[in-house]
Amino acid sequence: MNRKSRAVVLTVLAGGALLVGLAWFRPAQAAVLAALVVAAQAFLVARLLRGGDEEESLSPAALESITSFDTSLRIGEETMPYLRQGLNFESAQKICEIIRQITEMDAVAITDDKVILGFSGVGCRRHQQGGPILTGATRYVLDTGQTRVVNDPRVLSCDEEGCPHPLKAAVITPLKFRGQVVGTFKLYRATQAPLPSYVARLAVGIAALLGIQMELAESERQRQLVVRARLEALQAQIRPHFLFNVLNTIIMFSRTDPERSRELLVNLAQFFRRSLTTRGNTNTLQDELEYIHIYLALEQARFGEKLQVKMKIDPRVTGASVPVLTLQPLVENAIVHGLAPKEDVGVVGIRVRQVGDHLHILIADNGIGMDRERQRRVFEEGFGNNMGLGLTNVNERLVSLYGPEYRLRIRSSPGVGTAIRLRIPLQRAAGQGD
Repeated sequence: MNRKSRAVVLTVLAGGALLVGLAWFRPAQAAVLAALVVAAQAFLVARLLRGGDEEESLSPAALESITSFDTSLRIGEETMPYLRQGLNFESAQKICEIIRQITEMDAVAITDDKVILGFSGVGCRRHQQGGPILTGATRYVLDTGQTRVVNDPRVLSCDEEGCPHPLKAAVITPLKFRGQVVGTFKLYRATQAPLPSYVARLAVGIAALLGIQMELAESERQRQLVVRARLEALQAQIRPHFLFNVLNTIIMFSRTDPERSRELLVNLAQFFRRSLTTRGNTNTLQDELEYIHIYLALEQARFGEKLQVKMKIDPRVTGASVPVLTLQPLVENAIVHGLAPKEDVGVVGIRVRQVGDHLHILIADNGIGMDRERQRRVFEEGFGNNMGLGLTNVNERLVSLYGPEYRLRIRSSPGVGTAIRLRIPLQRAAGQGD
C-alpha cells in the first residue's frame, strides 16, 4: 500500500472513529456533528486522492464542497440564537436576512404551512410577512415533503394582474420538525437560467440544518420548562406545619411581647411574599441569603436558644448568580429533620466560598443524622414525612441546569449530624461587578 493509499485509509478510519464517538452526544447534536464530520472527511479524501499538491489549484467540485461546508458552519452559528426563540415572524425574518447575506442569493424565504414567516430580497409586493403562500409549487412541497427545483418563472408567478414577477427560479425544500413537514425554506434567483445543482444541495442542507436546530431549541425549551415546573412546585410547597408553628409562636408572643409578635408577623409576610413572587430561574446569592435570614428569624423565635446559626460567607461572591430557592430548602431540611428532634442545643452552619470558577456551599447540622439506608432514599420524593421533596427538587434542578456532576452530596452519621455540599459554576448576576 503506497503512502497516498495509507493516508486515505487512515482518514476514513479516523472519520469512522469520530462518528462512533458521537454516540455519547444527544441525538440532535450528534446529527449536526455527524454531518460536519462526513463533509470534512469527504473533502480530505478527495484532496488526498488528487495528490495533495499544496500549489495545485482546487478543482471546481472540491472548491464547491469546501465552500458549502464553510457556508453551513456560518449559517448554523449565526442563526442558532434566533431559532432558540422558536420559528416565528421575528426569528424567521432574521434568519432569512442572515442566509441571504451569506449565500448571496437574490431572495430567501421561510414559510409555515399557511403563511410567509420571513422574506428577504427582491420580489413582488405580495412577498411579505404574514402574506399567504402564493404558489402551487410550495403547496406541493408541503403536501409531499419533497424538494422541488423550479426553473420555469411561470410556476413562481402570483395571481396578481400586472405583477412583474421578478423571481425566475427557485429551490423549495421542506422544513421538517420531528419527521413532520412544518413549513418550507426557499432560495430564489432573479435570472432566467437553470439553477446550478449546488444551489439545490445547499438549500436541502440548510433546511436540514434549520430542522436540527429547531429540535435542539425545542429540547432546550422543554428543559427550561421542566426546571421552571420544579421551581413552581417548590414555591407552592407551603408546609402547613411550618405555618401553624410560626402562628402559634406569634400568638404566644402576642400575650408576653406584642412588639416581638408584630416583628414576627412582618417577617412571616416577607417570607411568603418572597417565596410566592420570585420570578426567573436565578437570583443573587445576597438575595437568597436574605431569604434565609427571614426564615431563620422565624425559626429562632420558635426554638429560642435551642437553635444556633453560624454563617461564613465569602464577601466576594454575594453578587453571584444562583438558582432560585436552592439554599433555603436545605436549611429548612437541616432544622426540621436534623435539629428539631434533638433534646439539646442544635447548630446549623452555612458556608459559601469561591473555589476556582465555582461556588462551594456547605450546609451542615449537628442533628440526629441518618443511617446509610436513609441516605440512599433521601432523594425519593415523599420519603420520611416529605423530607425528600425539598431535597429532590433542589437536586433535580441543579442536575437540569448544570449536569449530573453538580448533584447534591450528602454525608451523615447517626447521632453526629448531616452535611450537604453543592457547587455551582460561578456566574455574576446581571448588573453585578467583580
